[in-house]
Amino acid sequence: MPSPEQYSVFVDLSAKIEAWDSLSVVVVANGHAYALCLPAHVKTAIRNALPAGQEPPQFAIFAAAIYLTMRPHLAQIKRVRVDMDYSGIVAERAIRRRLLELVRRDMPQFKGSNIRIETVAGTRADTMARKCYRGKQATDGEITLAQLEDVLGVKG
Repeated sequence: MPSPEQYSVFVDLSAKIEAWDSLSVVVVANGHAYALCLPAHVKTAIRNALPAGQEPPQFAIFAAAIYLTMRPHLAQIKRVRVDMDYSGIVAERAIRRRLLELVRRDMPQFKGSNIRIETVAGTRADTMARKCYRGKQATDGEITLAQLEDVLGVKG
């Protein structure tokens, strides 16, 4: 049984990662919410730094952005429900696998079954992601190129 301070979170993304000329907003929410902006120039720079021939770069970038958004609260997170921004078994497996690898850097005991890809429409994460993307609500910060390079193990 999880300790009382652990909880489930919903994750949503506004503006898909591969909308390279637009910023993206990643929101992690339950009763609390935390949103980070991923600027277009950062997405493009990290895409260009990732080695060719691996999974589509947007999957790795999305997983890294989720991880960076969750990281300040990771010790309290028991389950993660990620919106189906990328559907299909290949996309879902790639995102879950990469996210699990990143989470386990800080929490080696985190179970893969606690990361699910599902619809989060109508949740606080969904609402906040749209508001932040439209500029109607401020984010809590910005994901930098240096953070993504560090998390993904690449140099731009």
